[in-house]
Order: sequence, then structure tokens, then C-alpha cells
Amino acid sequence: MATVLLGGCLDNGSTYAPPANFAATAGDGRVTLTWTPNWAIDYWVFSATDPSITAFNWIDLPNAHAYTIVPTPLYLCGLFMGDQYYFAANGRTSGGPGGPSSPTVSATPYDASTTSWMTGPTVSGANIYGVGYTSLFTCWNSPTTSGAGIFAMVGAGGAIYTSSDGKSWAHQAAPAGFTSDLYAVTGYTAFTNQYVPWPGLPVPPPQLWVTVGAGGSSLYSTDGVNWQIGGSNASTMPCINCTTNQDLHDITQAYGIFVAVGNAGTIMSTYDGLNWIMAANQPSSYNLWGIARGSVYVAVGEHGTILTSPDGSNWMAPSTPVTSNNLRKVAISPMGSLTGIVVAVGDQGTIVTSLNNGLNWSPVITLPGAPNLISVTVENKVFANVSADPLLEFAAPSSEFVAMDSTGKVYTSVNGIEWSGPSQTPISNPNAMFASGFGYVAAGNGGTTAYAF
Repeated sequence: MATVLLGGCLDNGSTYAPPANFAATAGDGRVTLTWTPNWAIDYWVFSATDPSITAFNWIDLPNAHAYTIVPTPLYLCGLFMGDQYYFAANGRTSGGPGGPSSPTVSATPYDASTTSWMTGPTVSGANIYGVGYTSLFTCWNSPTTSGAGIFAMVGAGGAIYTSSDGKSWAHQAAPAGFTSDLYAVTGYTAFTNQYVPWPGLPVPPPQLWVTVGAGGSSLYSTDGVNWQIGGSNASTMPCINCTTNQDLHDITQAYGIFVAVGNAGTIMSTYDGLNWIMAANQPSSYNLWGIARGSVYVAVGEHGTILTSPDGSNWMAPSTPVTSNNLRKVAISPMGSLTGIVVAVGDQGTIVTSLNNGLNWSPVITLPGAPNLISVTVENKVFANVSADPLLEFAAPSSEFVAMDSTGKVYTSVNGIEWSGPSQTPISNPNAMFASGFGYVAAGNGGTTAYAF
């Protein structure tokens, strides 16, 4: 569908030359457009899947769109993977008519989950146990999809690393004297897409990072660089109703509320990383290994434990366990896709799936070779020439689940029930994998890392 826009408001503005060094770079279901910035000029960008596109003929072309007064870099997401996209741009000032069209550039989005893995740097000799991400800037055409942000990794002895691209990493110091193993980390950004006034350079918006680990330990940071000790441990204050020092294995967040799970069915939450409170009820005494949040919260753990919650505090368990195998991680289809698909993975190739937010679960799927699955992630994806899926009530798939096993092989599914793979990645001993919305980062023993963007 074309986005109908006028060529200009014919006000007191004027035309201007197209952006210099206009370029397109393909990515995981997206294209990134860059040019030499000139903050005094309003640039418009036009796209279609037709090579004849210019800034003036775009409206009648297939899959045509226009994006007005845009920054560089410009992230365009949710594009058909495997289809070639073409782009043109022009400039104007003060609402004037558009100037001459730029040369046309093109790029073809792809699926990075199985084809684009690269070996990353070895960050240290310490084992890395958790990878997390927070978005700073969203895609111009998809405000629920991240365009760029900050990655974090945590591990043995309080190891913390951060990265702006998931490829190169900077060590960040834990608080003095803190040596606990850290198992999981996640972040929250209060206001994405912040720009300062003139000259218009982007600035990092407010963030909150929380990481959890052994003995109920936790750290928090408002910038990913400077970390402070949190109050999740029963021996530290403030922690409301904290009665144990159980290991915390995973953490998720929604709208700035962080919920962590751990041993002996422990579930607790915080809004600032310092003040923690135990969940209103904890219906299982088994160790919990993973948690995710979509339309509901879902936690998984030992002996096939599955718990669901509408708010992260009040929890319930299915009346009949789906499996007795340990479940290690869980992912839920993101907003903007077919909501309600929940996938949990675990030992011996175990995969269990719910198509209705955890109310009912499909029979257990066991992957060939029964590999131990250590992680599962999900991203919104748009597939070219895809057919309606009867397993999704004949809707077209709009997300892709990616699972990784303990040897670094990955498996993919668009419905959580039928799986493809395995595909080998460069990492052979991973402990964690995370999806940013535009790619994947994995990390493991000895500080090894891998990425796919």
C-alpha cells in the first residue's frame, strides 16, 4: 500500500540537493539507510520493490512508502526477507517542495538466524551465563521493533560487559568486593528515540539495567557502566518479605517492572533494582530457570514446571504437567505479531508450545538427537510469498522462534510446533542467546561469543 504524501507544502521553503553518500545496508529483516547528515535540511526517503523508483514516481510502484523528515541512520524493519528493496531520497527546507532525486540504492533483507552467524571476540576467561538488551531507538516504520540499542552480558565472578553493536564488548566493573556469579541481565529504556535540539544528535535516553545471580544477588545500573548492589538478597535491605537467599536464574521486564525467578520456586520483582518484593504467591518449590513476558508472564523450570501470571505477582500452575523434563527457557511471540504463542525449551530436545498464552499446551516435541536446549528467542519477521498456516488458524506467520542447544546448533520455527534445523553456529559451548529484534548474540564458557546480524 502506498503512503500518500504531497510533494511539498509550497510554503516559504525551498528545494535542496539530495543527501550525500546515500547508502543502503541489508540486515535481519530490515534495511539501514545512511547519509551525510545536514541538520538544516529535511530529507524525505522513498522505497519500493521496483528498481525504477525516484523521489517523484514512487507512489504507483509495488510496496511503495514514503518517510518524511527522517534522521540518519534510518532503520526500516519488518521488510520481506529475500525481496530486493530500492530507495531514493530528496531534500527541502521549511516545508518547501522536494529537490532532485538521489541515485537509487538497494538492499535485500535476509534471515540472520541460520545464515549470518560470525565468531565474536573472547571477552575473558570467565564463563558468560546471561545476555540481555535494551532498545534506544526504534524503527521508523515500526515503533514496536528495535532499531538500535545496548547489549549486556554477565557471568562468573560478577563479570559484566556491554556493547553497542553486539560484536565488540567493553568490560564494566562490578561494585567493589562483589564476586557473585551473575546468571541473567535485562534492561529498560524509559524514553526511546530521544533527540536533543540543534544540532539534532541522538543522545542515550534514561535506562535501567538489572542483573541477578547466585545467592539472590543482584546489581542495577542507570547507564550500563556504573553498577550498584540491589536489595534482592534476604540479607540486604530493602527487600520486602524476602526469606531466602536462593539463586536467581532469569529476569524479564515489562514497562520498567523487572521480575526474576530462581531456585525453590522463588519469584520476586523490582521497579528500580534496589527495592525488591516477593511475589504474592509461589505455587512451585521446584527451581525456575526461565521467564518471559508477552500478554502474560510465563515461568519454566525443573521437572517440566510451567507457571503463568497476568501481572508477575499472582501465579498459577497447569493442573497436569506437560513434561517431566527440565525446561530451561521460554519465549512469547512479541506484540505486533500473532500474540499468544509461547514456546518453552529444555533438556533432551524438549519443546512445548502453547497457542493461547499458556492456557493449553501441545504434546511434547523432541528434536532429533535429543540435544539439550539452552535458550529460545523470538522476533517479528515478515516472510515473502508465505502461505497461511493451518496450525495458526490459517493466519500467515509473523514471527520466528530460534532455539539453541548446548553445542551451538540453532533450530527455527514460525509456529512453535514445526521446526527446521539444525544449523551450526561458530560457538560450541553457549550458555545464553538473545534476540534484539534485528539479530542475535550468543555467549558461553570461557567468554566466547558469536553474533548474527
